[in-house]
Amino acid sequence: MSDVLGWLGAGIPLLGLVIFVHELGHFLAAKARGVRVLRFSLGFGPKMIGFKRGETEYQISWVPLGGYVQMAGDSPGEDGSMPEGPDQFLSHPWPGRMLIAVSGPLANLVTAFVIMVVVGMIGVSYPDAPNVLGAVPDTSVAHARGLREGDHVIGLNGTRVRSWVEIFVLNSRVDHTRPVELKVRRADRVFSVPLSADQREPLFSSLQRPADPPLVGSVITGMPAYKAGLKDGDRIVLVDGDSIATWSDLRAHIGARADRPVHLRLSRGGDSFDVTLTPMNSTGRSGGPGQIGIEPPFHGFYVERHSLLESIDLGFHATLALVANVYRGMWLTVSRPLYYREYLGGPLFIAQAANEAARRGLDSYLQLLAMINIAIMAFNLLPLPVLDGGHILLALLQALRRQGISVRTYLNFQRIGLIVLGTLFILIVVVNDPWRVIQRQRALERAPRPAPREKVVAPTAR
Repeated sequence: MSDVLGWLGAGIPLLGLVIFVHELGHFLAAKARGVRVLRFSLGFGPKMIGFKRGETEYQISWVPLGGYVQMAGDSPGEDGSMPEGPDQFLSHPWPGRMLIAVSGPLANLVTAFVIMVVVGMIGVSYPDAPNVLGAVPDTSVAHARGLREGDHVIGLNGTRVRSWVEIFVLNSRVDHTRPVELKVRRADRVFSVPLSADQREPLFSSLQRPADPPLVGSVITGMPAYKAGLKDGDRIVLVDGDSIATWSDLRAHIGARADRPVHLRLSRGGDSFDVTLTPMNSTGRSGGPGQIGIEPPFHGFYVERHSLLESIDLGFHATLALVANVYRGMWLTVSRPLYYREYLGGPLFIAQAANEAARRGLDSYLQLLAMINIAIMAFNLLPLPVLDGGHILLALLQALRRQGISVRTYLNFQRIGLIVLGTLFILIVVVNDPWRVIQRQRALERAPRPAPREKVVAPTAR
């Protein structure tokens, strides 16, 4: 029940905002073009609440799987005739129809950019660790300059160092042609390590933090580890019979076994059990690294904030990266649908991902919100009937042919779209989303459960 409440609490606001922004883009463009808007709805089906202002009814409906803007003349009449007049959508000039159709996806794109700018200003969180050195090879510059495993780097050029990431951030802020000085604590002794400009890059590039044990910090929804029933706190002991001592060992073993079944032995609550799963190749290229969808425990976070101008520049490049990643994921899904079906997710999948992101922090939640906006944009631009891309395609065809399409052609085009979208709805919302949850629940039931604690009964006074 707590999981469901978490999904709802994080997922509904995220999905609601994405849908609202998309439909608002259509609504404003239609109003600007003089097309009458009859209804603005968040959700489908019967009306939950709503009101009417002017010619438009605004409502929230019971089925939270999307939304719509109903415009006058957006379908042929009952007698099979096309609507007439510039305030009717289908009879509106083709440039206006194309503008109305593209405004929804464009609103999502702009929203994603604004969100990424905001993220840059409030701060981006990076996984951090204590400022303690791990292994220092005796052939390294760090060893030659007197650094040893377990040393604490507590300062750089007079500035205090409080975490692992700060070591490298402070070094990056010093001109690479200048020397720097580290302040190091070893037990009760504090000493300085001067570094020339030539020594800086070799030393900093060789620094390692202490190795993490192979503990599961978090499990990513939908990935092989999720379906196999792995949980936060599990310790991975063996991979295909090979002993695993650190996260580096685990990453090397899993990364080399993409698309091949892997046998894991795990420890949970003092009990050991085995699972078999197949690491995914997330790159789509031959020889790509295998991933099972787990992350190490976080020791803390380093938050980096930027000015408005810096955030605008970062937001622009981050939005471009999101667009590229979303279209790449769509291509992988189309080119290998059975293999990459885990990239397909409906409202349940998004709600689970939103809950995970919310637990990581506000910046993670906002970045997911930006990514979902881009995903909605990309999906709606597909040249399929019913979708915005279908309306754009019809407008372009009219521009090329210099005449509108017939009612029969339009209706056949819409039927194809309904069949395609209906199939996707069944595969994603009805089958894929619930099946993920069922697979995980079955895996959790097969795994050992911690023994119940014995009740301690206090002796009664006699």
